[in-house]
Amino acid sequence: MQRLTRSLLSLSFLGAFPFAAAAATPADQCTALAAKFIGNAKVTKAEVVTSGTFQEGGTALTGLPPFCHVRGTAKASPRSNIGFAVWLPLTNWNGRIQMVGNGGYGGQMNYGQLATLLKAGSVAAATDAGHVGPSTDFSFGKDNDEAVADWGYRSVHETIVPTKAMVTTFYGKPADKTYFLGCSTGGHQGLVEAVKYPDDFDGILAGAPANNRTNLNLSFLWRFVVVHPQGDNTRTIMTPDDLKKANTAAMAQCDAQDGVRDGVIVNPPACKFDVKKMVCTGPQSSNCLSEEHAEVMNKIYEPLKRKDTGEEIYVGWPVGSEWVDGSGGWHNYWHDAENPQQPMRAGYFRDWAYNDPSWDWWKFDFAKDVDFVRKRMGDIGAHMLETDLSAFKKRGGKIILYHGWADHIVSGLDTVKYFEKVQKDNTGAGGFTRLFMVPGMGHCSGGPGATNFTFDMTSDMTSDADSDAVLALQRWVEEGQAPERIVSTRYRDGTRESGVALTRPLCAWPKVASYSGNGATDDAANFVCK
Repeated sequence: MQRLTRSLLSLSFLGAFPFAAAAATPADQCTALAAKFIGNAKVTKAEVVTSGTFQEGGTALTGLPPFCHVRGTAKASPRSNIGFAVWLPLTNWNGRIQMVGNGGYGGQMNYGQLATLLKAGSVAAATDAGHVGPSTDFSFGKDNDEAVADWGYRSVHETIVPTKAMVTTFYGKPADKTYFLGCSTGGHQGLVEAVKYPDDFDGILAGAPANNRTNLNLSFLWRFVVVHPQGDNTRTIMTPDDLKKANTAAMAQCDAQDGVRDGVIVNPPACKFDVKKMVCTGPQSSNCLSEEHAEVMNKIYEPLKRKDTGEEIYVGWPVGSEWVDGSGGWHNYWHDAENPQQPMRAGYFRDWAYNDPSWDWWKFDFAKDVDFVRKRMGDIGAHMLETDLSAFKKRGGKIILYHGWADHIVSGLDTVKYFEKVQKDNTGAGGFTRLFMVPGMGHCSGGPGATNFTFDMTSDMTSDADSDAVLALQRWVEEGQAPERIVSTRYRDGTRESGVALTRPLCAWPKVASYSGNGATDDAANFVCK
């Protein structure tokens, strides 16, 4: 029924443009899209951009091929206001649609990513997730569960359906393949799509997926509570310097797991780091911690559990994620950067779950209140945690997940846990899912490891399918070759122009890269996955 509905939608959209096929130029076909309705969506703007330069949101993008720039809005409900953008190349379309995801709770589109995909010849699409605003603003969902649902799981679907219809009309044929690419919130969007709307995409690249959203936010709340003296919102027990000390000690112990000392821990779950051994035996010094510091750190390393039953609420954070130069550390998410006297993501509870401006986090009960929040936010949580991907598998869909081991925002251990549950719950899951854990990478990018391996990083889709996750996904979907390793790069000063510092293989989990013992240690060719 779902496929039939979409076919009718595409046909109805085609019927709305009896003159499109006879249009003299692609420019005419572009402007013909303006002010048209496509199911739940309305096109509000359709214009040709031929200057090679496009500016949106304060960023000037250059070197662009001529394209049809479409803007529109979709309404999944009367209170919805889902904005979307679609960029259709006027020439040399490669037959693909590639949609990018969002970050945090913000209503913003990543135009730089759209530009990269357009330059590669794809139709590029994005959504504002149903509202416009910064990633820390929860006001859009206050007294509006429909807007929360649009952000949580509907906006991508309500964008890709009209995008497919537009493509069929504009080019006279449907796309050959359709892909979704996202990290963090974009990662959760991709995984929700695979479960709830399995016909939308042929391939999904999901990085650092924050799909365990309610429990993740409970862990942020817990982190705030344990790092502050009881009832004190202004003073923290620990400082970033304390995190640096622990990170230095962890590196000293576990950096050489793969046979090379390179400033990263390749497999944190196998690192048996005991922070208690850092407790000062005499006066506190630059390389030791107090007993209280060690106790607090262990509460973050260890899973958060209900105080009544001991049930795990959220996994702990991996060794090595305490602090990452250039990416931040745990301190970034033990309070809200814009309002340090409140927990990170306090609005999720105050504005969405409780709808109470006087909500007091110090009174939160990590037992009965967990039940309340889970029930209140259940629709979001339920869709994000489902692991039955049988419908997506049946239609031939493929998923590549990736996650940085040094991620201080979303725990890499949670993605491993999710992936392993997918393997358990789906027969033959190895035939359509892969997970690549990235040593030394922070949240979605950055960090001291070899972390450039996909289109929104320095890779820029100019590599090949052996060293670019997007191209690897395309090859898997279109040629049937599953990726077992992806070669990732670290540049000397973070830019391609500065030259390659080293390369490392990212191995399909649970395999981990290890130095073979022969050849240069800065060359991925001398590492094996085992």
